[in-house]
Amino acid sequence: MKPTFKERLAYWFDSRMSKGTSDLIRLLAIVSVLAIALITILLVAFGYSEANGVDVFWDSFATIINAWMPYYSDGDGSIGYLVIMAIAAVIGLLITSVLIGIFTTAIEEYIDGLKESKSTVLEKDHIIILGFIPGEYTLIKQIVLAAGTKKRTIVIGSDMSSEEMRSAVYENIDVPKNVKIIFRTIDIFDPQSIEKVSPATSRHILITPMEDKKTIKVLLAVSLLINSTDNENVQVSALVSKNEYQFPDTIAARHNVTTIQMHNTIAKMLAISCTQTGLSDAFREVFAFDGSEFYSTVIEGAAGLTYEELTLRLDKAVPVGLIHDGNVMVNPGKSVKIAEGDRIIVFAEERDSGVLTDIDCTDLPTARYESTDSDRTVAIIGYNSSFRTVYEEMLDEISEVIVAGIPASKKDAVMKVASAFKDRKITILEDDIDEVENMTKLAKEVHHIVLLSDYTMEDEDADIQSIFRIMRFRDIRTKYDLKFNITAEMCKKANLNLIREDEHMDYVASSNMSSLFLAQLSENYELTPLIKEILDNDGNELRLKKAKDFGLNGHHTTQQLRSIALSNNYTLLGYLRHDTYESTFNPNLTDEIDLDGEDSLIVLAEN
Repeated sequence: MKPTFKERLAYWFDSRMSKGTSDLIRLLAIVSVLAIALITILLVAFGYSEANGVDVFWDSFATIINAWMPYYSDGDGSIGYLVIMAIAAVIGLLITSVLIGIFTTAIEEYIDGLKESKSTVLEKDHIIILGFIPGEYTLIKQIVLAAGTKKRTIVIGSDMSSEEMRSAVYENIDVPKNVKIIFRTIDIFDPQSIEKVSPATSRHILITPMEDKKTIKVLLAVSLLINSTDNENVQVSALVSKNEYQFPDTIAARHNVTTIQMHNTIAKMLAISCTQTGLSDAFREVFAFDGSEFYSTVIEGAAGLTYEELTLRLDKAVPVGLIHDGNVMVNPGKSVKIAEGDRIIVFAEERDSGVLTDIDCTDLPTARYESTDSDRTVAIIGYNSSFRTVYEEMLDEISEVIVAGIPASKKDAVMKVASAFKDRKITILEDDIDEVENMTKLAKEVHHIVLLSDYTMEDEDADIQSIFRIMRFRDIRTKYDLKFNITAEMCKKANLNLIREDEHMDYVASSNMSSLFLAQLSENYELTPLIKEILDNDGNELRLKKAKDFGLNGHHTTQQLRSIALSNNYTLLGYLRHDTYESTFNPNLTDEIDLDGEDSLIVLAEN
């Protein structure tokens, strides 16, 4: 059916109205001019005004624009004149009302736009965080802590409302005046939208831990944008879970991308924490920014010294490696000489904390480390893609592993992993491990229990399953006065608040650790090889070594303990009390430390 004139007019009007403020004002201006012209023609044609046409037009214009009712004496005083001018005044009132409404709406939209922060960021040397997850604030907190007293700008881009992000962050984080946080609502998968946060002028781009496929899409969008600009020196860091989502080295180098394989890292921490209670806390303290941190620095007078001499003479900082000709050397060996221009990697509270002393470093004690732990039994409950790494990274003293709570389809995969360890007995329990009777029987047979998260479940569901298992095992341990410890993998740090900690418990929350690692990369990018080596399955690792295994008991200075650690090619970072599980890092060189044989030294040691 052919549209009627009324339908065409309505369609035209709707189309004009939908084009925005400028088109509405233009339409209103046209209507105003036509109305003024019509009033002028009527007044002149009917002889209601004695003035000339120009004056009549001006009077009509003034009446409509001001919505002003003229006196009868302005015209010929007739009723017709008053009626026409009254109509003009009403038309003026309508036009003025509509115009005020248009401007009010435009101003409201502009203010809303300001609240949503839609403009392009004009900052330089800022840190960008792409993606925002309510409840996960560790990454932002660590970057704020890393800033210290320095001025720092953080730009957070996400698909959430800027106002919602701002409220969430400032309600949960104490942001000092020297740190400015800017929020932008963007599509983190769209290069054009990401451009609003000015990645080309930033110092580092961090991608909030999320699903691997989403992380890769953001990485591709960011790298495409950066490499299409003049500034290709911006660094990009992200965490992925699966090996298959690692960027190839050549592509990663070209796009300035650093990725850490998170599941393997968490698995490694679980494996070595299960027999070294308190190590997971040590990991968190080493990588957090609220104590000692890793720095690269120049130490005056260090050139010409051996790494051993530097370690035994440096106070208020622990040497952990060198940067020589751009290459990072972690725990390089006590006989390595420090060359002119080498930068020292230190573990200290501040970059320039280290003081090279003249303290005598001869005739210091040495001791060979020999583990006294043996024939330990570990239960691994649950199965995920990290199982292989957990099993392979367990310390040599693990003589038996009991596996429970795994799908029948994974039995062959478990046995294939175990086949490489001929001296380690493996047993697979097929009973339902969530039944209290089976839990009790297992708990009486083991020294350590490792709980793996189910990656096929939602994070919340997987954590709830782990929480219930933790509570039941705790109840069994108390009821039967057992001594086993529990190491649990959790997906979200927030869920740790649902269960109180105790002295037989280690937690490894992937969301928390992920944020700590990303924050380290943003602050110490040149130390990426050090960070990756500590987290990788090869090279130097963070370990706890019991004092009794060095033959230590009683009072020793920090310098003496450093010497003993060096004699085993270890770097001493601090110590851990076995009764309180409190760790102390970077003690002063001359401090006397009273060690119990069950206390542990926290060291970097070659795997």
